[in-house]
Amino acid sequence: MKNSGFYLVVVILLNACTGSNQDKKAATTTDSIKTRFTVDYAKQQVDTLLLDAIDTAFIIKNKPIADDMGDKQKDYIINIYFSNKKWPVLTFKNAIGADLALAGDLDGDTQPELLLRPEWFSSCWASINLFSLKNNTWNLVKNGSMYFCADEYPLSKRVVKTDAGYGLLTDSLTNDKFITLKKAIKF
Repeated sequence: MKNSGFYLVVVILLNACTGSNQDKKAATTTDSIKTRFTVDYAKQQVDTLLLDAIDTAFIIKNKPIADDMGDKQKDYIINIYFSNKKWPVLTFKNAIGADLALAGDLDGDTQPELLLRPEWFSSCWASINLFSLKNNTWNLVKNGSMYFCADEYPLSKRVVKTDAGYGLLTDSLTNDKFITLKKAIKF
């Protein structure tokens, strides 16, 4: 009798663990996210980035294709979901991944601004994009170029306080000389 109870528990656990995994598309959702996103694991993957102590970003991107240098897919689009259920999805084109950093509340509306540096196949040059959350939509406020292989100004240090408010540090090459510009951020 003792053994039959043990076997019953083992059968129940095995049944619970195997579940039905008939579809290659898997819905991923957690209580902390409160946002449902679907990932086709045969074609996509998820990068997880900690933005701060309580906020996480989930970057849904296509899996790489062998020998792809930006010419093997019709579109290169990433979708970024956030653990903060009040933040909408941010969709960005011409990227195969992204580096993100919260810039704080620069415009005083109690919503943080977000820096995004898209990843591409090669090169140390990328765009730097500052987004602001307005009316439940991420709006591009300022962008420029960034030479991200240099550690002098990593993404998290690209917004600086100025006398007039804030500036975005961008990089440029002029007459074969590398320079960093401070572009005023206006909302």
